[in-house]
Amino acid sequence: MKIEKVAVFSASARPGLAQVRQLKRAGFQVRAITRQKLRNSTLDGVETMPADLDDPDSLLAACRGMDAVFFTSPSFTQRGKALVHIARVGAAAREAGVKRLVYNTTTWHPDKPIGVPTMDVGYNKTAALFASGVKLSVVRPSLFMDNLLTRWVKPYLLRDGEFAYPHKLDLDVSWICLDDVARFMIEAAVRDEFEGKIIDVGGPETLRPTMVADLLSDALGRKITYRLLTPREFGERMYEVFKDVSGLTREEYVGNLEKHYLYKNETNPFNVPMAAMLERIPIRLTTMREWLRQQDWTENPAEEVGSVSA
Repeated sequence: MKIEKVAVFSASARPGLAQVRQLKRAGFQVRAITRQKLRNSTLDGVETMPADLDDPDSLLAACRGMDAVFFTSPSFTQRGKALVHIARVGAAAREAGVKRLVYNTTTWHPDKPIGVPTMDVGYNKTAALFASGVKLSVVRPSLFMDNLLTRWVKPYLLRDGEFAYPHKLDLDVSWICLDDVARFMIEAAVRDEFEGKIIDVGGPETLRPTMVADLLSDALGRKITYRLLTPREFGERMYEVFKDVSGLTREEYVGNLEKHYLYKNETNPFNVPMAAMLERIPIRLTTMREWLRQQDWTENPAEEVGSVSA
């Protein structure tokens, strides 16, 4: 399928910047959809257009004239409007006649509701996009390496020498970087075989948390120790980061995240077998060691991010 022009929603967020970066490298014409006034250098030379999820006309304008749309949901929108917003994006892309909308779920979700609120929301958002009638491909990543740069991980690495996460010790995780997710999104956009499909993607290796701590030790040049947080402890830490934007009470937020990680520790959707997918899409994926060496590990609170999809 011939794809030349791609609109990237949430283009100023980390997933969007990775998508813009990889699209530019691959020679696509990019329209960055963002309302951020401070431009990241990744957007240099790129058409920029604002849009508002509460304004369907602005969404249609953002999609009009594009061959494809890349969409990543903002981490926090008005409580209760997530399904309305994502359905509007799908409707706008369909009306604009785009050949493919590629949706980055940012996290794994099951293929049906299971009673875990965070996962049911993920399932419902994907279902709303399919219901919109847009020509859709869904990229469902395992876990982002870029999470290690967030306010809920990086400061503890630098100040306490701790990689603190709610992953049980024997959990094998296929960590993937945002730029590799973006490369899979490009392939999903240009290949007819992925229309109407959900694609699970992970990185080139599976790592247990102590192995990640060892790789961090090498990259930072100091000893990093893994600290196992309970899902409730992790929820408490995350609530302190997101309490002003989550729209949830402390117990709702912490309880939801506790259920989320109790389920994932038990079922482990983080482990994504990639051999068959890499035969279809022969991408050389970035290892954790390679990715860690590319990052800035100096302490700079102004650069620490709350969420890779904010």
